[in-house]
Amino acid sequence: MDQLDFDLDDDARDTPVDYLTIGEAAQRVRCCERTIRRAIDSGELRAGRIRGKSGSRGAWRIRFADLDRWMFDDGA
Repeated sequence: MDQLDFDLDDDARDTPVDYLTIGEAAQRVRCCERTIRRAIDSGELRAGRIRGKSGSRGAWRIRFADLDRWMFDDGA
């Protein structure tokens, strides 16, 4: 599985939003959030894991280009 691992500090939070959450990605392609999670788990959709603070599970972030590639790539 080819996943990215992001560890954002406070300075990185001030940058423009270049990534989507699972919910935003699902809304963008009009599918269920579970479909996006399954694609990430299977390695079909590349996503990065943001580490949460202690006790938090963290979150996934997806690049626009990776989401488009997953949706429209013909597998060639």
